[in-house]
Amino acid sequence: MPRSSSHLLSVLLVEGQTERVFYDRVKSTFLTCPCTIEVIRGLYNINTKILHALRTRHTDSPVRAYCCLDRESRYAKTPQFDLGFIRAELRKANARNVLSVDAIIATQMIESWFFHDLAGIYRYLRVPKARRNLRACQPVERFRVEDLRGLFHRYNKEYYEGEKAKHLVDRLDIELIHGRCRDLQRGVSLILSQAQ
Repeated sequence: MPRSSSHLLSVLLVEGQTERVFYDRVKSTFLTCPCTIEVIRGLYNINTKILHALRTRHTDSPVRAYCCLDRESRYAKTPQFDLGFIRAELRKANARNVLSVDAIIATQMIESWFFHDLAGIYRYLRVPKARRNLRACQPVERFRVEDLRGLFHRYNKEYYEGEKAKHLVDRLDIELIHGRCRDLQRGVSLILSQAQ
């Protein structure tokens, strides 16, 4: 017997704790559907880890999965990630509860998206307004976690990835980032449209 769509769960599979912290903000601000965020711990063996997560968790309810990954480059594909292979393997395994698998890809990495709210980063660092260069990090896709660390270091602070990034992420303007980041907009729209 088919399950009702009210039991449908959106599952966001994220690379690490920094992404989980960021997508927690996205979830609480934009996602009105039942949603869970699960960490798959990095890009190595990415296809295997995604398949394992989808085959072993939430088997009692229909899910739509979203692989929230970093591209690791401005131009290249996400290393080793193969959405077609994942979909084919799920069909072969007859994983009927997995209704769809899609990708939300950050170029280059999740920290690149933070630069959409450079003013918020400066506020977090307590940089005097006269020393803020709001055009310094354009286009944001050129900037990586190393650049964020460098910016923090310039103002005698340390940027920490993972759970410790929550202090920064909580102070960023998530609506501004969403409004400026087309990849995030598309991802949020896709999740909401498929949750119907």
